Amino acid sequence: MDAPVTGASASTGPARLPAAVADYEIVRLLGEGNHGRYYLARPPVRLGLAEEFVALKVFGDRVGEQAYERGVRELRAFAAVRSEHLVRVYDAVLEDSFVYAMEYFPLGSLAAPGCPLTRGTVVTALEHAARAAHALHEAGLAHGDIKPANVLLAGEERGAPTGGRLSDLGLARYLSPGTTLTGMGRASSVEFTDPDLLAGARPSRRTEVWALGATIHRALAGEGLYGELPDSQPLLAIRKVLSAQPQVHAGLAPGEAALVRACLAEGTARLATAEQVADRLAGLAAAG
Repeated sequence: MDAPVTGASASTGPARLPAAVADYEIVRLLGEGNHGRYYLARPPVRLGLAEEFVALKVFGDRVGEQAYERGVRELRAFAAVRSEHLVRVYDAVLEDSFVYAMEYFPLGSLAAPGCPLTRGTVVTALEHAARAAHALHEAGLAHGDIKPANVLLAGEERGAPTGGRLSDLGLARYLSPGTTLTGMGRASSVEFTDPDLLAGARPSRRTEVWALGATIHRALAGEGLYGELPDSQPLLAIRKVLSAQPQVHAGLAPGEAALVRACLAEGTARLATAEQVADRLAGLAAAG
């Protein structure tokens, strides 16, 4: 998704990398996610940060003042939640599009790690993401976009990550209203969406436990609950999700498979909180 960047001077290279976005100096493109692009950037002096780099998300849709104010309120609420497992948010800016800056983690995410990961590292990162989600829920917030790409790899010991951080609050539902289905961005993101949300439910602890289950499945099995969805055809992906039952991969260990099923279960059989998910993951890590 190409993000229009107003007020940025662009280079003439094939990637059309902007030299700056607002008062952030752009270093390189980190990748593209739902509704925008991520850049590695040097923060402006006005923020007084010790960090040399931040990750800058630039949304692809133009937004007005009201949407910007709602986005800033959500980010402030996110930043106020006390959890060592949440990514820190530093700043938000309105150009023609919505821009915000957050911590940069050079080791990547569970979706695109910068180094080989052991099973224990993956399980610990997932546990930390679940604890972050629980902290948000306790503060009355829903993350809205839990998936492996938003579980960043943090800490470092001999070049390997030691934990995880939950990133990228799902602001699209505020910045792109009226796009419940196609507005989710890439069709593959539907894999991590509770079907109840596709049917019109609001994000809740319950729907986020489902998302955690789908994230655990993808991270540990390497495959989605519905196989591989057509990434360029979101409506076909949604149709497949709504017409099929999620399938737990036979290659998962018994404890892993049981946890995924507990996250996806109907009614009261589903785990009630993200904290319960985190505790089960901690048990898996301890069991080796």
